[in-house]
Amino acid sequence: MKKKILIIGQGLAGSFLAWNLLEEGHSILIVDDRHTHCSSLAAAGMVNPITGKRLVLSQRCDELLPFAKNVYQRFETRFNRKFFESKKIIRLFRDAQELSEWDKKSQQPHLTKYYGEKKKAGTWGSLINDQLGSFFIEQGGYCRKLDLLNCLTHYFHETGCLRFQTFHYDNLKILDDHVRWNNQDFSQIIFCEGYLAQNNPWFKWLPFNHAKGEILELTTRNPLPDAVISCGKWCVPFGKNKYMVGSTYSWDHFDCQTSQAGRQKILDAIGEFIHVDFEVVHQLAGVRPILKDLNPALGQHPEYPHVKIFNGLASKGLIWGPFYARQMTDYLINNIPLDAQVNITRFTK
Repeated sequence: MKKKILIIGQGLAGSFLAWNLLEEGHSILIVDDRHTHCSSLAAAGMVNPITGKRLVLSQRCDELLPFAKNVYQRFETRFNRKFFESKKIIRLFRDAQELSEWDKKSQQPHLTKYYGEKKKAGTWGSLINDQLGSFFIEQGGYCRKLDLLNCLTHYFHETGCLRFQTFHYDNLKILDDHVRWNNQDFSQIIFCEGYLAQNNPWFKWLPFNHAKGEILELTTRNPLPDAVISCGKWCVPFGKNKYMVGSTYSWDHFDCQTSQAGRQKILDAIGEFIHVDFEVVHQLAGVRPILKDLNPALGQHPEYPHVKIFNGLASKGLIWGPFYARQMTDYLINNIPLDAQVNITRFTK
């Protein structure tokens, strides 16, 4: 009889992995502290294929983005809920360099499906400061991530494979051919604990470079275009005159506590390119799990083959998560090798 697989953490990484393993008929147990330290809850759910001042296309986007959208469609069918919303992204040009980057990339045939129509300055009226113009980022949108996580939490709990409990490393025993936790035996343990991996006695040696971020939920009486608006910071519509905006980056203080400084930094930045009066409804904070080379961390401990990790999705969990959860599943149950750029062996060679 197959032993259960133990998964620590039910954020995006743990949820996608658990779902895949269940679909493959494997028995699992997820241990989660009710998302107390879950960075997935403190993100707007934006799916943006183009980022940064150089307007760079997200790595492997042609492969990973359609894969993710297909997974969200399957979740929608399974739960009879709408999770993914396709939306154009209005990317405001900030300087001449970005204008030049758009000119170069929009002429490349394989990129035209992402780098959409250029808009002249003043297109969006007095509500948006687009003095250098803008362009549409295509193929993006946002995922109702909280709804998705809540549906999966309920499903895992109802099927008896989710335990609400804080995991303590001292309670884990690593044996020759399996692991034991709370007097239960498991074939292996996979840590999907986000930034808490920096304290994990088996994986804290990984070169983490986590970043804390804060976001705001806002309302306004002045409706904005039905699109995501991006200009360094971003504004995501998720209901009538409701928006999620953000975010901040901090590399020196890791907790999930909101701050007045973070709130003001977001409001000041958003106010530079969106000229409407907002009311703050809610504020969220989380720590993005990031590796220094900006790639995810998948694989097994170099000394303990039954101890594994699936981490480092950073702010791209909604694009990367479905694909790499499938890859991690194939690695766990079929011993299919992981991609070299995400396998943690890249740090041990």
